[in-house]
Amino acid sequence: MPSSAHDPAGESREPEKNTVGGVPAADGAAHHPEQSTRTTGGAEETCAMPPVTDTDPSGAPTRATETPGAAAAGQPGAPAYTPPAALASMTGRHWWVPVVAGLGGYAGMLVGTAIALLLSVLGLAIADDSSGSVTDQFNEQIKDTTGVDADTSGIGMILSVPFQLAAMAALVPLRVVMSFGEDGGSAGITVPQYFALACGILTAWFLARKLSTRMRVETRAVQWVMAAVAGLTWGAVALILTALTVLRMDIPVFYSNVQLRVTAVGGLLFPVLFVVGLLTTAAAFNARSTQTSPGRVVTGAERTAPGLLQVLRPVAVQVAVFGAVAGLGLLITAFVQGGAAAGFSALLWLPLAVGWLLVLSLLSAMYTGGAAASWADLTGRSHAAYLWTDGAVPPWAVVLCILLAVLSVVCAALAWAHVRPLDQRVARNPFAWAVLPVTYFLLGLLLMWLLNVGGYMAEDGGRASAAAFSVRPAGWTCLVFLLWGVVIELLARFVAPAFMHSLPAPLTRALRGSDRARNRAAVVASAAAMGGAGVAAATAHRAPAQEPQRATSPGQYPADETVSAQQEVPAAPAAGEQTRTLPSYDDPTSTASLPVQRTPMDPAKKKRIRLIAIIVGALVLLGVVAAVVFSILSRTVFGPDNQAEELLQSVQNGKASAVTDAANPNVNTGQRALLTDGVYGAAQNRISSYEVKDTEINGDHATVHANVTQDGVTTPVDVPMVSDSRNGLFKSWRVDDAAGVPLYQTFSVEIPAGVGELTVNDQKITVDTQNGTHTQQFTVLPGDYAVGVASPGKYVTYGGKQVAEIRAGAQSMESSMAFSRSFTPALEQDLTKQLNAKLDTCAKSADFEPQGCPFEYSIFGDKKDYQNPSWTIERYPTYSVSSPSETSDEISYSTSKSGKVRLDYQYNEQWDEEKSPKWKDKDTTSSIYSSGTVTVSGDKLTVKSSD
Repeated sequence: MPSSAHDPAGESREPEKNTVGGVPAADGAAHHPEQSTRTTGGAEETCAMPPVTDTDPSGAPTRATETPGAAAAGQPGAPAYTPPAALASMTGRHWWVPVVAGLGGYAGMLVGTAIALLLSVLGLAIADDSSGSVTDQFNEQIKDTTGVDADTSGIGMILSVPFQLAAMAALVPLRVVMSFGEDGGSAGITVPQYFALACGILTAWFLARKLSTRMRVETRAVQWVMAAVAGLTWGAVALILTALTVLRMDIPVFYSNVQLRVTAVGGLLFPVLFVVGLLTTAAAFNARSTQTSPGRVVTGAERTAPGLLQVLRPVAVQVAVFGAVAGLGLLITAFVQGGAAAGFSALLWLPLAVGWLLVLSLLSAMYTGGAAASWADLTGRSHAAYLWTDGAVPPWAVVLCILLAVLSVVCAALAWAHVRPLDQRVARNPFAWAVLPVTYFLLGLLLMWLLNVGGYMAEDGGRASAAAFSVRPAGWTCLVFLLWGVVIELLARFVAPAFMHSLPAPLTRALRGSDRARNRAAVVASAAAMGGAGVAAATAHRAPAQEPQRATSPGQYPADETVSAQQEVPAAPAAGEQTRTLPSYDDPTSTASLPVQRTPMDPAKKKRIRLIAIIVGALVLLGVVAAVVFSILSRTVFGPDNQAEELLQSVQNGKASAVTDAANPNVNTGQRALLTDGVYGAAQNRISSYEVKDTEINGDHATVHANVTQDGVTTPVDVPMVSDSRNGLFKSWRVDDAAGVPLYQTFSVEIPAGVGELTVNDQKITVDTQNGTHTQQFTVLPGDYAVGVASPGKYVTYGGKQVAEIRAGAQSMESSMAFSRSFTPALEQDLTKQLNAKLDTCAKSADFEPQGCPFEYSIFGDKKDYQNPSWTIERYPTYSVSSPSETSDEISYSTSKSGKVRLDYQYNEQWDEEKSPKWKDKDTTSSIYSSGTVTVSGDKLTVKSSD
């Protein structure tokens, strides 16, 4: 098999007109095997042709030999077949190496996803923020969203999740599709996993580079065919495995089943991974290319837009400078503010956060918006948020981010000045001004797509959108980046050259790139300086006595084209004829204008540099470890859950004073009268146990989620915490009084007039004495409160004790606990005794009309005809008492059942006054009724009769 259908300069190797299949024609006219003559633009050029080579199975070139078959192929009438130029030099190794690289790329994505998930689970375990396992929390999320109970703890879930999350690296959403009979719905969220994608890219690049060590890639077409094979493999395998590992669940609901599917299969999955695999492996195979001189596309691009092939260097430098510093800062902030859970899960969100911060620091904005109003804060409205919007970011952090962005811009300008120096060729080309600004404009457009995080909820298979949201760079980000590209171009042209050569050597090397890349860029620049005319001769056969090229550009690149006479063919060219020779990647004269390679570094200096690198690395590692330890201590020893546990322990122990010291109820003295150790310590059914489940920390605010058990019932309680001071380096947490403490509840008591003391849990509580009935509100802790009003004497009572059952997590009592005055039986008994004693006194009277008595006998006629009255109480009346009002001290009484009194007397029946009286004994009865008032003063009764 011939080694290539192209010469080293990239030109097509066409068979000579007098040869067939690479051997002399039948007429016997032979040509020299290492030279050929062709006409270009009307002038004849002499070009060196390398010998035809073949490759052994290991990829090493061998000298081609004629075979009888080849000779036969050149005979008249024999069929001639020439394979496609791009496939002519490809062996089996050229096919299976890109396949392995594509498979490795997808495997790297899976490994990266698994590492990110394991670290996230580890963070949750360290922080102890999980109210159960990760699958339990996922089940709760599904229940909140769909209303059905799901079980995602099976082996299928564990095996499916990495494949689905790895697919999210291709910018596809992770969707949950639910179907219930004829109804259905779906929800999805797009959060690109760039760490997994980076792991896949590095794995594919490494495999492609290592497996192609002894392989020759002789043309650009072969390079891109191999890269396309790798991209096809990567995309196809990802699509197939993602589809095969879709998580399916059947959840029974009543008499039917709900089908759930969790999948990341999407339209972008294959094309995105195909492009990623294509570019990754193409870059890896580029080092194996045997093409010795730049092709026409490369030289044409460099000639039209100088620096176009190196334009990614300043972009990469800026992103690397900003990303390294900002990423470390965000990681430390995550550990400090969010704890181990946020810090260890950084691989899932840190690349996106760094990208967002880059956009904001370059003075653009982030757009947040949605299409419906059912998702709080993210839907139904939209706005652009800048780095300083609403004061969400501290001013010092805003200043640091902007300064870091400016520093990255300066580094990008220095890198651009190094990789594309301002020589005459660049200065004369007006398109050179647009290369970098247009690149930054395209970068802004790309970031608007790559940094997009969104989600949606839809019903009926997506036909009716119920809610959606998105967070992405604002629409004018590309214009902002365009302006920054102009700024970098101006700095590279007019500012950077003044001090770029005075920078430290290590910094200069980092900015300008590797020597190999600079050498190849210099060759391309030399070829572009020649105008791209002519065909390059094979530099491997160039005569050593060749005139060196002239270099007029400063520092690196020749500014003018160089013309040299060819002396490598036996036949001299015609008089005055010259040929253009494109520079070669391997020709030292092509890069003679580059700076002289530095001498090997002194071992002592190398040792010092290594020591400094170790110290810097150790300091960085120590900083990360210190941040992790600081985060763990902040959430454990100095965390808000400790203060919450102390609060709950005081409640369990009945120490109301300790509770009020830790959490001020923020009420007046009268309302906190029951928050004493005596009252609460004697309360029944207090909290018997508690358990802190997890803690949510949001900056200086936190919420401790706990379960408390009271009277055999477990209830969730959320304790708000706030940090407004520090205990050394650590935050000092306390209960957030302003947010309200759910342990505090209230109940009210209606206090009768004149009452100044209550009895609560057998403890006397002083209250305000008022002339009328009034309501007193008390703030209390969970427990039972037996409340009573002490009796002022034996005649008045306010009823028995009433119990207020206060339960944690329940609503405060809406109705008041009411007490009203009533009278004891002793009042009626003693009143009856006094009234009956009075009746007895009246019965002793010898008058027909006793004064102040409830009975009398009215005499009609002459009083002389009546004598000797005698009263006898035959039945005492029964009395009842009543109070006209709660505030009245006088109590009315009246006869509820009349008594009976008999009167014995003598009556003179002699009507003649002149005769002697004729007395006759008579008797009569009458009912006894009585009413009046009685005043109670302690144990003393004062009766006032109305008779």
